[in-house]
Amino acid sequence: MQELHSSGIQGDFFTTTSLGTLAGATGAVYIICSTIQRVFNFNPKWFALVVSILISYAAAFITQSLENDISRYFIALLNGFLIYATATGTNQVFGAKADQGVPKADFRQQVKPKRHFNTTWW
Repeated sequence: MQELHSSGIQGDFFTTTSLGTLAGATGAVYIICSTIQRVFNFNPKWFALVVSILISYAAAFITQSLENDISRYFIALLNGFLIYATATGTNQVFGAKADQGVPKADFRQQVKPKRHFNTTWW
């Protein structure tokens, strides 16, 4: 059973209930991908999408009824894309191009600076 603090906020950082929300799932994707980028210097663009879809399927499996309805898996896939778009900010109307400010070595090759913790992984 989860303990509530005097402020009414749950004592756990993430719960199965919070991961079932868009905000919780988005936060989990951001934390997982940022941590893996920082620790292992591994940050391909597709990784956040895979994590988003896995979290979405896990949340659908945990929070929904035990019916084996095929639409549940389709909706979980769509929710995975929504989580990815929210975590990466691709659902924003305005934004800067990701490669802006990167000097070019020649017309075929780009020199990319070393990635830091807050360097985008998307």
